[in-house]
Parts: sequence; structure tokens; C-alpha cells
Amino acid sequence: MMDVVVDGLRKRYGATVALDGLSLEFPGGRLSGFLGPNGAGKTTTFRILLGLSRPDAGTARIGDMSIDHDLARIVKRVGAIVDEPGLLRPLTGRQNLVVAAHTLGFGHERIEALAEFVELSDDLDRPVSGYSKGMRQRLALAAALLGNPDVLLLDEPLDGLDPAGQHSFKERLRRLVDDERKTVVISSHNLSDVQALADHVVVIAQGTLRYQGPLPDLLGGAREMRVTVDRPTEAFEVLRAAGLETRLDDSVLCVNAEDGSVVSRTLAEAGIYPSALVPANQSLEQVFLELTSG
Repeated sequence: MMDVVVDGLRKRYGATVALDGLSLEFPGGRLSGFLGPNGAGKTTTFRILLGLSRPDAGTARIGDMSIDHDLARIVKRVGAIVDEPGLLRPLTGRQNLVVAAHTLGFGHERIEALAEFVELSDDLDRPVSGYSKGMRQRLALAAALLGNPDVLLLDEPLDGLDPAGQHSFKERLRRLVDDERKTVVISSHNLSDVQALADHVVVIAQGTLRYQGPLPDLLGGAREMRVTVDRPTEAFEVLRAAGLETRLDDSVLCVNAEDGSVVSRTLAEAGIYPSALVPANQSLEQVFLELTSG
């Protein structure tokens, strides 16, 4: 498991300060939500981590790899969706993945398995120009996973997806963390998505850190988690068997647990993936506005 550590990053674009001595950490093997208002510096941070932009000061590392000295290694160990996915729309989905594997230098043998993972096997030989937004996002995720990376940096991966597409995409992200122990970082403007998904949260504003830590701590240390799954009765039995105090409330599971990752991992081991896992007290939106106002 690889953690991601940013230390004192500064970046200026003309008169605009994008990052102002930013330091933060995304823990390895967790799904972290990366939050901030427009212009807070989230995309700039991602671009620096990927070597697409150079900081004016400060440094960062991914695992034992420094962005100052190990970018060639980082490219092979980190998958990313930043800005609009760079897909070649006249080509088919398969051809896009082949091009991505050629660029990476490996990963060709994973194309079929990844197409199945993102549920695009039946559409892989269609031109991407005929794909929906959700299909393009899923193809971009497959491309990001070609090299079997340890870390995924996803900038607004749920943007524009319909509710069904969001549900399946979130389920896949949780599987990558719970089953494969990958480090996943998602930035999103949709706070309810992050509240349903994330184990860990980092909040920035005006290029500086405002909060980092476990989501339940941010929301006031709630011990009860509200969990939504497709098979609530089966999930109820799984959680009770694992020793977690659980009750059913109108098909929503209420679980006495400080850490949502324990709940999601227990369910994942039984092949059950939550569509929502939320602390049962105040909303992330309330806390976010308090942290970033002014």
C-alpha cells in the first residue's frame, strides 16, 4: 500500500496563487475524498503529483518515489483521470486501450479483464464517439488501471453520470480499495458522493490545508454508520456475524462502528458493496462550508 504525501507545495500562475505551502497526506490502502471549492488547488495538486506541472517550491512523494527524481517510476505505478479523459473518439474502446498500453509500455494482457471489470465487454469494439458519458468514464477507468497501479488519482470521476452509472462506478472504486488494497483519491464537488464513499477526507481552500483525517472524526466522531446495500437482510447477517452491532431501519443498516472502512471491508469479503455508507450525524456539506468559508 502506497501513501501520498505533499510537503510545502507552492504554485503561482501569474498573480494567482494556486497552492500556498500546501502539506497533506492521503493514507495508503484507503479511499480519500479530496475536497475544496473551485480554485482551491485540487487539480493543480494532481497535476504536480503526475509530473504534468512543476511546483515553484515544495515536494511530494508517492510511496518511496519522489516527484523530483522518480517521475518515470511514478507514471508506471499511478493511474489517473484528470480533467476530461483523453480518449480518441474516432477509435473503438479496444483501440483506445491498446494505445494506452502502448504508451505505458505494458498492460496489453489486461484489456479483456478490465473491459469486463468496467462492464464494457459488449461495447469494446464500438467507436468511442458513440459512447455515453458514463461509458467514457468507465473506459477511462479501465485505461487508468491498465498498468495495475498502486495509486489512483481521479478528478471528478462521477461528473455527468446518471444515478445508475454513479452507483456502479462507486461500487467499482470500493472494490479496488477493499479487495485490492489500492490507494484511491477522488476529488468531487458532490459532497454526498464523498460522504458515501470515503474513509479519509482532505479539505483545502485557497491553496492551504483546512482539514485531514478520518471522515467520522470530521463529522463529530459519530459511532453509528448508515449503510445502503442491495441485499440488506444478507448484509445484516454478515455484519452481525462479524461482531458488529447492527439493526435494520427501513432497509437501511445502522451499524455501531467508528470507522466506515471496517464496515465496507466486512461486506466486501462477502461480495456485498454499499452504495452509501454515511455517518449518522451532521452532513459533510455543513462541515465543508464551515471549513472553507472566508
